[in-house]
Amino acid sequence: MKKILSMLMAFAMILSFAACGNDEPQKENNGGNIPEPPENSGENEPENPVFPEDEPVTLDQSYADLIENLSWAEAVCGVAYVGFVEDPFSEDYLAVIEQQPELMEWYPFVAEIPEERFVGTDGYELYCIVPASLDYSVKVEETSLPENTEAWEPIIGEVIYESATGEPILLKCNESDIFTNVLVTITTPEGIEKKISPYLSLMDGSLAGINEDESGLTALDFTRYEINLDDFYTFDEMVGVDWTAYHYYDDETTYIMNLSFFYNEYDQQCVEFWYGLENSDIDEIFTGTVYENYDDEGNWDGGYTLDMSLTGGLFFNGESYGHICSYKFQKADEEGDEVFATHYGMESPFFMGTEYQTFYFFQAKG
Repeated sequence: MKKILSMLMAFAMILSFAACGNDEPQKENNGGNIPEPPENSGENEPENPVFPEDEPVTLDQSYADLIENLSWAEAVCGVAYVGFVEDPFSEDYLAVIEQQPELMEWYPFVAEIPEERFVGTDGYELYCIVPASLDYSVKVEETSLPENTEAWEPIIGEVIYESATGEPILLKCNESDIFTNVLVTITTPEGIEKKISPYLSLMDGSLAGINEDESGLTALDFTRYEINLDDFYTFDEMVGVDWTAYHYYDDETTYIMNLSFFYNEYDQQCVEFWYGLENSDIDEIFTGTVYENYDDEGNWDGGYTLDMSLTGGLFFNGESYGHICSYKFQKADEEGDEVFATHYGMESPFFMGTEYQTFYFFQAKG
């Protein structure tokens, strides 16, 4: 499995880590800090899913592999965009799936989902939703926008699917490009609800709407995107430029992030990442080594692992700690002046709580 292999490769990188120096003077700071995650007492450790013996679901290997990936990622469900489906929603979905050779290669169980778990409403986008455990319950409701108002608060409508067990479903929805017309609620045995409304981002065509609720639970995008390596930055294309992005932590707190890529004196590919409150000084500075990520066939997959250590900033007191990220840097325009940085893999994101999110970076000018 690629994600687990990527994680093992990342740990191997740690053993061979060669730190890249940071010669810039440390800036004093009176800014804030990203809240530290609570120490893990062991109660929240991911467990292997339990499947009742009398459950009618056939667990082929691709389904079992995905469930294991969800466990590793501590995700409550996986969501994938499958393709475009015309009305009516019927066995025609098989032709759509078969047009996705990578999806069929990695997750053939999608083509085996029975018709009683086809969930359809108005729209043409087909999604596969896979709860991480059969102990979870699933509910799908239609949503709509109120008329004659500028409010975007959706109106919850009819329940079109409900199940006490978390079998995978195929969901057809979304007539509009700007509003999703479904609300999927996945409930854990503890009663915690994860709400998702999948749609395709108008920014880059990727899956969105799966990690925007306030439950604290994570959903994993397992879409098999077609990769055109020309759409991603090579390391040399990113060298010599400061890339800047904003992270809106809450309504009152905005962080500035900065990335710069360079070669050190040993010709190693290196990176510096820092963040701090807007209009303030730098909270933390990380420096480290950049590695290309490769697939099972030994081909670059368009992404990088940033193996970094804390080296400066307000919260650096001489004691360092490591921080490993995996990102793909996709070109946002033809001139190459802007980039979407999308977190993927098993490593941490830039900020806790932004797993599988995309940041918009631009070239810092002057």
